Amino acid sequence: MPAHQEINSKSDFESAINSNSGKYVLIYAYENQIAPRAEEYAEKYKSTTAPYKVDVTKHDDAKQWLNISTAPSAVVYSNGKEVTTVEGMDPSKMQEVAKMLEKGV
Repeated sequence: MPAHQEINSKSDFESAINSNSGKYVLIYAYENQIAPRAEEYAEKYKSTTAPYKVDVTKHDDAKQWLNISTAPSAVVYSNGKEVTTVEGMDPSKMQEVAKMLEKGV
């Protein structure tokens, strides 16, 4: 079973970022197929994170919701506010995100 919940609309997106108090919300924006590494992150940090995914090829306006210009990207929210964004999944920046997710909110 996939570790991420799928976001299919702007209302799904708004619900995701606003209804997970006490946890980070990690949204993975991808094109066509989610990377196995993204699923690993979602599973590894499930105690501190609510993981979601959105296929930007199916939802043209998703990049606007997430304020990104490229996929793959990871965007982390806490209490409805953006905490960090990693466009292109830069490995060194994703290590910083991993440390943050490990600690929890």
